[in-house]
Amino acid sequence: MLYALLRSIAGIALRWFYRRIDVVGLERLPRNAPLLLVCNHPNALVDAMLVAWAMPRRIVLTAKSTLFKNRALATLLNWVGVVPLVRRSDIENGPMQDAQTPQRNARAFGALRAVLRRDGAVVIFPEGISHDHPSLAPLKTGAARVALEARDEAQVGNLHIVPVGLTFERKEAPRTRVLVQIGEPIALDQWRAQGETAVSQLTEEIDSRLRRVTLNYETVDDASRARALSSLFAALWRDEPESVGRARSLRVDVSLAERIEVARLALSRNADDGLRARADALVRSVGELEEALERHGVALEDVSVSSERRHAVPFVLREAWIIALGGPIALWGMINHWIPFNAARLIARRSVESASDPAMRTIVAGAALVLAFYTGQGLAVAAFVGWIPALIYLVSLPLAADVNFLLRDRLHRALQRARTYLLFRRRPKLHARLQADLQRVRAEAMEIEAQLQDAIVSAPIA
Repeated sequence: MLYALLRSIAGIALRWFYRRIDVVGLERLPRNAPLLLVCNHPNALVDAMLVAWAMPRRIVLTAKSTLFKNRALATLLNWVGVVPLVRRSDIENGPMQDAQTPQRNARAFGALRAVLRRDGAVVIFPEGISHDHPSLAPLKTGAARVALEARDEAQVGNLHIVPVGLTFERKEAPRTRVLVQIGEPIALDQWRAQGETAVSQLTEEIDSRLRRVTLNYETVDDASRARALSSLFAALWRDEPESVGRARSLRVDVSLAERIEVARLALSRNADDGLRARADALVRSVGELEEALERHGVALEDVSVSSERRHAVPFVLREAWIIALGGPIALWGMINHWIPFNAARLIARRSVESASDPAMRTIVAGAALVLAFYTGQGLAVAAFVGWIPALIYLVSLPLAADVNFLLRDRLHRALQRARTYLLFRRRPKLHARLQADLQRVRAEAMEIEAQLQDAIVSAPIA
């Protein structure tokens, strides 16, 4: 009961902070089988909330043991069923003694094996720490040890290790996008390794499968460049303007980022100088197109907007009706949540040490403050008009907040689209030139990618 309640609260908090969260690969999850979910760890507590919200079944989370030093937090974590794991850094930087480490983690591993014996699902973050690096950190061996001990010592059959990749557009920024990717499971019954190297071999296999569902770059600059290019090309490839009501799935950008990385590697290894020169020219053309769009205040996805009058009237009528109907509800949601939301943002800005701090603090503080405000408002309404109206009032609050977020995002994009339409009406030659530049860049990108594929296929095997 408590788990279901906290999962629902986490889902609402995540939905309010991030604009769109997509979960892909759920069909890969084995049914009625014990699962060890291994996940990358870029965003602290938010990662655990995302995995719990995305999974269609109850999961048991693991967390660093230092969280259990706070008595109130430890009580809550124990109620939810979180299992503490002792990390080496907890010993080196904390008061625990080395002698306690095997005993503490032996108990933790035993608790996890017990969950797996009941065909349950366990989440482990094998990197061991949350971090801001643009690539997976070296994996610890804990996940592999738990899996092998469960199979070989506890006789847990049909156990699967499932990689779960979390990709954030900008993890610290509100109203951005998130992608949760479930990778190809490792069936432990069919997996075999030799002797003492079994743990290291399985850890390497987990690392390999996690990398297939995450984006990994050598430097932060490489990651930022890839993110910008993938977002640009995602808009570049659309023949129709994106809906003002729903953000594009981050899955599109991630897929393009992977293709861009393949192209980059192919250029560095297999392409001739002529193809490299064409690729450099394409990057310059894309940069020039971006500068022109920024100069005129036009979003790339709006270049394909029609400037004909017959398309303007339905757009204006549709958006006006949506704003007229949803506006009062959105205003209600904004008024009721203004204090807790802004207080949470102020808390999140204090002593930021990591890029994961703003999101984690905003979501946690926001959830706590919103619940406190809901409790106060509910009690006040109940005192005046009774409990049934108070319950109806409380149900209306999160719904109004949802409408507020959705309508605010939509209004921003609708106004941007309207400004672009008026600009193109006034300057049809500019519209035609931007469309021509867009088509030229798109055609050149497709030709270069096709030639790179040919180069990869025809390259000699080393």
